Amino acid sequence: MYTNKFDFRDLGLRLVFGGASVSICFIMLQIIPSKSFVGIFAAFPAVMIASVVMAGHFGNSEQASDIALGASAGMLGCTFCVLTVNFCMEHLESWGLSLVVALSIWFFSSYAASQLIHVFLEKIKGKRQQK
Repeated sequence: MYTNKFDFRDLGLRLVFGGASVSICFIMLQIIPSKSFVGIFAAFPAVMIASVVMAGHFGNSEQASDIALGASAGMLGCTFCVLTVNFCMEHLESWGLSLVVALSIWFFSSYAASQLIHVFLEKIKGKRQQK
């Protein structure tokens, strides 16, 4: 699947994609008056894009597809993370504890979503093979 060889080109491209998106989000935060609208840009999936591009470029389309599916599960987990942090900030009144709880919820809900996606895809493959 993936090699353990360290590749500076891969790291450099990830740095460019990720750094550019973070910089653009910061610039948007300074320009756009509605900070909640700018939050949409803060959720930009720069890491996912960089990972899919790198997997497709240095690997193959199947590897890129696997990463995109994992990113889908992670983004579903992000929804639960954001809802949790909003709830916790209102009720716990501790931003640090709220982030710890929310990140834990993100991890477990992302894992659960990943498992559900795999079960769903296996069922689809099974139905296709029966036809």
